[in-house]
Amino acid sequence: MATLAAPPSTRINPDRIFFGGAAIALLLVTLIGFAPTYYFSYFTTAPALGPLVHVHGVVFSAWILLFAGQNWLIGSGKVRLHRRIGIAGAVLAVLVFVVGVMTTITLARANLHTGIRHGPPPIFPLGAITAFAVLCAAGILSRRRPAHHKRLMLLATVALATTPLARIARMTTDTVTPPFGGIILSDLFLLALVAFDLRQRGRIHPATLAGGGFLVASQVFRLTFGQTGLWRSFLHAVVG
Repeated sequence: MATLAAPPSTRINPDRIFFGGAAIALLLVTLIGFAPTYYFSYFTTAPALGPLVHVHGVVFSAWILLFAGQNWLIGSGKVRLHRRIGIAGAVLAVLVFVVGVMTTITLARANLHTGIRHGPPPIFPLGAITAFAVLCAAGILSRRRPAHHKRLMLLATVALATTPLARIARMTTDTVTPPFGGIILSDLFLLALVAFDLRQRGRIHPATLAGGGFLVASQVFRLTFGQTGLWRSFLHAVVG
């Protein structure tokens, strides 16, 4: 009697669903948060943007698209292509950090000279871009440990998305300041990752614990250090 071939497995991969869904959510967050002032600014009354801000917008958008694309490649089993593109991703991450810092300092100087403030206090975007750099570097260094790598890269992108999340907070409520609202919303992604770990593993993954702990510590630092005279002295030295 002939043996029937076993049908291919149709089991859904929880990692693919969660990390792919998180990547799509971050893509939508970026689109919604920057739609009025950047992506669809032609149709709004948003002020004109300088060349550096446009470069920042392009680089930021490229990272979000790359992150979503890399998640799709892993979910599709295209691991080799994912690794090849990852080399370009590392270069792009450096650009994200450098251009982000330059844009923040440039806007802070413009606000100082004009007396009109655009955007959050500089410590919040600088803190977010620094948290992104640290988490992204850790993710790249752990690329041979996929479970660590994907969690750290997700948290790095969440740190970067604090800015569009802050803009969404400003659109939806007047009860909290945009920077604090952005931090709260970004922590929802962290809580989702913690819940995913607990459901799938029964405990929090070490990368989630370390990366998430660092993200929260950086947020607390921004909220507290930004009120000190030491920060104002540092900002004066940097901005001029």
